[in-house]
Amino acid sequence: MSQTGTVKSFNGMKGWGFIECNGTDVFAHIKDCVGDGQPKQGDVLTFDLEPSKNKPGQMQAKNISGGSAPREAPGGMMGSATPVQGTGAYNGAVKSFNPMKGFGFIELEGQADVFVHAKDCVGSLPKQGDVVQFDIEPSTTKEGQMQAKNCTGGTLPLGAGQQMGGKGMGGGYGAMMGGMGGCGMMGGMGGPYGGGYGGMNMMGMKGGCGMMGGMGMMGKGGMW
Repeated sequence: MSQTGTVKSFNGMKGWGFIECNGTDVFAHIKDCVGDGQPKQGDVLTFDLEPSKNKPGQMQAKNISGGSAPREAPGGMMGSATPVQGTGAYNGAVKSFNPMKGFGFIELEGQADVFVHAKDCVGSLPKQGDVVQFDIEPSTTKEGQMQAKNCTGGTLPLGAGQQMGGKGMGGGYGAMMGGMGGCGMMGGMGGPYGGGYGGMNMMGMKGGCGMMGGMGMMGKGGMW
């Protein structure tokens, strides 16, 4: 028999939370949700109940429906882009975009390619071939170059750059299979699956190549 309850909490990145049902907290997992949405706090959901297989004495929800939030990908892996209605005055095809570096270029008919940065994208990031909508203004860093603002219509999720490159120990990102670590006090670890190069350490010296990236401890490094 189906039950109804209100979402008490739900962590989309972890993929689970709790539903309050008749004074009892019921465990809910994203794999047991049906439809395109996921639960969020305050949603009223419909679900079936069954005893938990992992925690004796606790109930868990199955066949959960009614979630109103866009689905996130558990574990922080790449999910889907969130569509946003564009209001930009221009349309153009994305010539190139590197989500790890966070920038690229849009082709604009009759004009030079327009620079676009991730921070000026709304709802999603672009990828090569996407037709995006945007406004343009003079670049604040490169004289004579135009840059895009309020860019919408990309098909990559906003966090794609961080998901494709693991965060370095000192701030920056290392590629997932090993790449350049970030700049920071400890250089930067490479990706979680291998080596790579550390970034600049505190003393301004290049972190070295090592099994865990360039922490200075595992390869050639500076004082830090």
